[in-house]
Amino acid sequence: MATNLWGKVYYGDTFAGILAQEAGGRCVFAYDESYLQSSLPAISYTLPLRAEPHLSEYGLHPFFDNLCAEGWLKDVQARALALRTDDRFPLLLAFGTDLAGSVSIIDPDPVGDIKIDHNDPDNIAALSARASLSGVQPKLGAIKEGRVFRPVRRGERATYIAKLPSPMLPDILGLEYITTRACAALLKEDMVADMTLAPLQGVSERALFIKRFDRTEDGRKTHFEEFNQLLGNRSEDKYEACYEHMADFIIQNGEICLRAECDTLFRRVMACILTGNTDAHLKNFAMEHTESGLRLAPCYDLVATACYPQYQTLALGIGGAKNMRIGSIGPKKIARLGNLFGLPDRAVMLAVSDFASRLNRAHSTVDASKKVDQYIKDKLHQQLEKRWNGAFDSIGTYLSKKR
Repeated sequence: MATNLWGKVYYGDTFAGILAQEAGGRCVFAYDESYLQSSLPAISYTLPLRAEPHLSEYGLHPFFDNLCAEGWLKDVQARALALRTDDRFPLLLAFGTDLAGSVSIIDPDPVGDIKIDHNDPDNIAALSARASLSGVQPKLGAIKEGRVFRPVRRGERATYIAKLPSPMLPDILGLEYITTRACAALLKEDMVADMTLAPLQGVSERALFIKRFDRTEDGRKTHFEEFNQLLGNRSEDKYEACYEHMADFIIQNGEICLRAECDTLFRRVMACILTGNTDAHLKNFAMEHTESGLRLAPCYDLVATACYPQYQTLALGIGGAKNMRIGSIGPKKIARLGNLFGLPDRAVMLAVSDFASRLNRAHSTVDASKKVDQYIKDKLHQQLEKRWNGAFDSIGTYLSKKR
């Protein structure tokens, strides 16, 4: 690892610039002149192309900070390198070869062998690839060979994310699988992450494999940013916002965003509330960089977390009100949320009517999931019924009285 902590930043396979950490903790990113002379885009909405360096006085710039591993994987990485878990720059340098999106960070003096607990197959697979994935649930990069999924090896680009069972959250894999399928049924033609339940070779008899929308079949990268990055927040601040702040971003950036996507985004938040997905924070919504501008990325990380007693508070606020219990969400708050997304009452009512027409389909889709136990399905059915009756079913009555 470079002793003065700096790394080469690549956009796809093109050298973009240098990321460095100074002695006092300030971080600097500077685009290389060759990249500025190219026709390639900025690596981040918050890091526009310019000759002057981008400075971050206190640690990594939010774009890079959000690329660091979280939770279980961060702890595994830190132990392997004998670092503190808050030493984010060296962790990113050591594991920056296969990050989310098109950016990678290459250490000019990489660590050789790292300390791997060879009695733990999860650790072996997580550390061998030298990749960094955000999210608190145990997860690894994976590749599908024929019908078999295996962990990605060093130098390979993962085309799947493999989520592993969590002792803290029993049944989380099956619950995410059926929550995602239910949301796909509710959201009609919207893009929802493709996933399957299967064994992970040499690691786990059961894992949830999510096809990466930022990788093509041959491993080429496509770029996206989470809303936490777009809004300039550090990873730890992913809960410090309201849902409408994402719509505000789209509306305020009309030259590169489509205002019509505020309706799509509102429906996604509706689906989260309806399924009891209380952990839908700013890192769980994203936009892809396209030739036409920023467009919503497919839905991902959809879990009915309200099935667990400890997850009854919405991740983000509504209209400035935060720490809202999901049981307190009624028709007034749903209508208010739609208005905050820039939607008139008739558009809110249309979205709710569309959900009403697909609710039975969502229940049927959950029941059709053969790899998930019935008691897990029953928990999601209960969430759908409770949230529909408590927050959505009477919206028409509320809006008619409002008029």
